[in-house]
Amino acid sequence: MKIDNFTFKKIDEMTAREFYCVERLRNTTFVAEQKITLPDLDDEDLIAVQVYLLNQKQTTALATCRLFQEDGKWMLGRVAVAKEARGMHLGSQMLEAVHQFLQADHVAALYCHAQMRVKPFYDKLGYQVIGEPFDEGGVEHVMMKKIIIQ
Repeated sequence: MKIDNFTFKKIDEMTAREFYCVERLRNTTFVAEQKITLPDLDDEDLIAVQVYLLNQKQTTALATCRLFQEDGKWMLGRVAVAKEARGMHLGSQMLEAVHQFLQADHVAALYCHAQMRVKPFYDKLGYQVIGEPFDEGGVEHVMMKKIIIQ
């Protein structure tokens, strides 16, 4: 499925090239740039809807995230935008597409563990803080919630 040029697929539906592009962006962002030592790939990837936008040549992902259910809640995770594409508003465009996708499925709310340094990004998109900051992989995060359907 595509919404505003973003592709929504389960991992079993992705081509090897799509998976490679998405994982390369996640690895570059979270492991190489941010030095996060937790494994990037986990079992959530096996059930998640992967959301991504590839470049025209389909050699790299410009933006990606994943959606999955945890304890009955829809969770957003692994939000990344390629360094060369930052400032082009692909992150907010991707999340708007995610919100449309979830609205069509009658999902009431979306939750995420937001890194504190990018909390203002989520604030602008209407996410609200729930609870206190916490450490995840050596990076300070906060739980946030976005109401999708009022």
